[in-house]
Amino acid sequence: MKKIVLFIALASLLAASCGSAGLLVTDDLSRSLNALSSGASVKLKQGNYLLDETVLLNGKQDITIDGNGSTLTVNSLSDHVIHVANCSNIRLINFKATHIEPSGPVGCTGNVLLLENSSDVLVEGCDLNGSGIVGIASYNVDNLRVLNNFIHENSEYSIIYQGPSLLLDGNIFEENGNGNVIYFSYVEKDGMMGWPPDEQITTDTQLQGLVMRNNLFK
Repeated sequence: MKKIVLFIALASLLAASCGSAGLLVTDDLSRSLNALSSGASVKLKQGNYLLDETVLLNGKQDITIDGNGSTLTVNSLSDHVIHVANCSNIRLINFKATHIEPSGPVGCTGNVLLLENSSDVLVEGCDLNGSGIVGIASYNVDNLRVLNNFIHENSEYSIIYQGPSLLLDGNIFEENGNGNVIYFSYVEKDGMMGWPPDEQITTDTQLQGLVMRNNLFK
């Protein structure tokens, strides 16, 4: 696997402008991540980044994004923070992802993570903060592993999953909308999906296509 360590140079940090709450305003990070080639492994310089666009991985394989404890804040109420589509073997680890704070009565309509039509996706050690409407929205993703994350205060749902294989292990779900439930439907790969999902879950369980263990609902 090709190894890339992505650091924002000190000169770039000093030259960039600052937005609300002291977040760094930079196009470089989102553009760099969007341009990653298959096989890349990235470790960010730790910091608080204000992104002007969604981080989009589309049609990629074998990519690791290690946030190194960074905060990624998308400068939009309607965009997703990270969108993974048509990918395989993607690892998203060790970052906080959120939206800007709404200034009026209308809150966010974007998800924190949107995962679609992919396989072998890992989300581990992340803080998925509740400015988003859904913490993780996942459709037709085979072998999604969600491990040791803090998923909280999302306005509608913590997780929506419609697909063939989901593992939830060691996560904390706190104060998400609709009673903190996880919405789950077993759907064969590339199968038909409907709404609402079949199951509303608030405790560890095992179903066809679902394994849950060591999770905490608060």
